[in-house]
Amino acid sequence: MITTFTLNAAVDKVHYIDDFAINKVNRVRDIAAEPGGKGNNVAKVIRLLGSDVTASGFLGGDTGRFVHEQLTAKGVVSDSVWVSGQTREALNIIDRIRGTQTEILEPGPEIGADEWERMKAAGQRLSEKSKVVCFSGSLPRGVPAGAYADLIRIAKAAGALTCLDSSGESLARGLESGPFMVKPNRDELAQLTGARADTPEHATDAARQIIGRGVAMVVVSLDKDGSIAVTANEAWTVRPPKIVPVNTVGCGDALVAGIAGYLDRLGRPPNAAALIQAVVWGTAAAASNAMYPIAGYVNAADVRRWAKEVTATLL
Repeated sequence: MITTFTLNAAVDKVHYIDDFAINKVNRVRDIAAEPGGKGNNVAKVIRLLGSDVTASGFLGGDTGRFVHEQLTAKGVVSDSVWVSGQTREALNIIDRIRGTQTEILEPGPEIGADEWERMKAAGQRLSEKSKVVCFSGSLPRGVPAGAYADLIRIAKAAGALTCLDSSGESLARGLESGPFMVKPNRDELAQLTGARADTPEHATDAARQIIGRGVAMVVVSLDKDGSIAVTANEAWTVRPPKIVPVNTVGCGDALVAGIAGYLDRLGRPPNAAALIQAVVWGTAAAASNAMYPIAGYVNAADVRRWAKEVTATLL
């Protein structure tokens, strides 16, 4: 089984507005709502790709119940810690005429000390049942900056492979526990290491600094250009198939989901060849996600087909 943790879950709402204008009345042409937060997007994609997955995190209020019910309806086991606050909403305004996307993100509930203790207990219980555990997204208010480091330490002690996709201090502190895989973008990598990451060679050198901290693989996101996958001994540029994207929100989450799903199905400890194949599979999942308007949706048949069109080149 795979478990995903979304400590700052959300209801993702997409508003389609033609010719969106600041400081004016805008009429919504269409609307969609989904259970969101990066880890929940990962969970949805993992399930669509055929693996069993449990989504955990903090949920609260009516919006939290919506997330729980919608995840359950999609075949994801929702096993969350319920809190007194209200799960946030994340609004994505898509202007189909201008081709723009504007995100408005609420801060989410403030977590109490007892709620955080219950989350650590849930991390212990679920990690003991899981082969792969993914930690994704921002931290809610009230949770310590080293929250991911604590949860990664718990999951590793239970024998799980751990994946971390966050930013800022939560990412930097999470690295203290040596997750199996991390997925920074170029800017995050430069911030983490103080080194340049603007070329494949510079990004590889910077990623190797993180490998030296006990991480097995660093996947540096290059947005539409794919990624650079770096292990202790190898580095690869991984290029996606050529597509015309509809919505790029959630592509990074689909990348993590594809990697996690591949590692879960592998049935043995991954070697270097398996790691790069996991990134290839994740890249195909990200491409599929880009073809649909809602984050966290892929077509498994597309993923299988596009995995054959992903190119991985040794640096």
